[in-house]
Formats: sequence, structure tokens, C-alpha cells
Amino acid sequence: MKVVVHWSGGKECCLAYHKVIAQEHQVACLLSFEYQRPYVFHSFQLMQLQSQTLGTPLKVVRIKKPYEDILGALSKLKDEVGIEGIVTGDIAGAGCAIVHSSYYESMAKQLGLAFMMPNEGDTYEVLKDVVGRGLRPVLNCINTNFFSEDWLGKKLDPESVKELKELADEKDIDVASEDGQGYHSTVVEAPLFKENIVIGKYKSKKKKEKSKNWKRNWLYMDVKECYLKPKDASKQ
Repeated sequence: MKVVVHWSGGKECCLAYHKVIAQEHQVACLLSFEYQRPYVFHSFQLMQLQSQTLGTPLKVVRIKKPYEDILGALSKLKDEVGIEGIVTGDIAGAGCAIVHSSYYESMAKQLGLAFMMPNEGDTYEVLKDVVGRGLRPVLNCINTNFFSEDWLGKKLDPESVKELKELADEKDIDVASEDGQGYHSTVVEAPLFKENIVIGKYKSKKKKEKSKNWKRNWLYMDVKECYLKPKDASKQ
């Protein structure tokens, strides 16, 4: 089946990509949404490198009216590229996935497309699956209400995931940040990456986000330099 993967560059969407490829689906393109400028949660510069190293085109859509704009982008991809399904990295039944799945399913039904959420189960188990498969996310945006500043830029591997789990339990937040309040990530190494991504230079910047019920103090990586680097053959 020819599918589009909703793409932020983070750990769950990259895991979903690997899963659907293993299931022998064809990923026609990656689809990213820009809700604000600057978009502090993920770097489009890094997403372009991910697209390049995966060999899969990236389409970025500026969002003003979420449902209408996403539906329009998917409809256009169906007509022009022939996609047959939508893939998201949300962990089924957890956090934001509960909301996302309702309107993605609605869009899929409206357009006659299949809807796939390949990531399922306990969020900690999914996170362990991410690093167990050899994906290496970097925490590119952290909420300093819960994290000390030294977590910014930290790469997740089996050892640091254990440390993250201890912190998440202590702070009573989701270890995979599936509710979007703890951190955001970007994957710099993965089995399907032809080359790895190196973040050379970045500035640490702050942004406050608040509503009537919560306040988040984000510290994020404003990436100034990043590039692709050949994988170390000795580690393959």
C-alpha cells in the first residue's frame, strides 16, 4: 500500500516509518505541519536532512485551519501521488493520540483512505522499542518545569532511557511525553538512515506557552548548523 507518514522528525513517527516499511508498505512522502513561527518543537532544517537520508520526499504544509488544511493536503496527495493510506506515529490510546485518531479517522473515511497507527501499547515499552531498534533521538525541546537544562541535546539510548523513566516517575509525567508536556525529540540515527545526522551548532532559546489550565516553559534548540555524516562501518 502506498502511504504518507505524518512527520515531525521525532521518535514515534520515525518508529512508525520503520514499522510500515517492514510491513512492505511504500512510503510516498513525509507530511509535516507548521503551526507557528518559530516552530520550537521540531526543526524543519533537521527534517529536511531526515528526508534526504531516508530518500523520501518531505512536504511541509503551513497550518491556519487545522482540519481543513490537513484534509486539503491529504486530498491533494491522493490525487497527485496516489496515496492509499495515512500513517501517524501517535501511540494508540495514549495522550494526544486519543484526540488525533478521531479526526484522522474522520479524514481517512472522508477521502477513502486507510488509517494506520502502528505504535501500540505502554508508552515506556514503545520508548524502549525505539532505542532497541537502533533509533537514536535527541531531546531538542524540553519543559524546564520538569527537566534540568542539561537534558537539552541529550541522546536517548538504553541507559539514558532508564534515567528518563526515573525522572518521569518522580515528576509524574509520561516517559514518552505522549501528552506533549515534557519534551520533544528529533531522530539523528536510525537503521533506515543512509547517513547519520550531526547537529553542529545551535542556540538554546526559551519560549513560554500557557493556557487557562497549564503553563509550559520550553527550552529548545535553535539549530544553526547540521549536516549528514557517513555511518561508521565498524558499528554496522
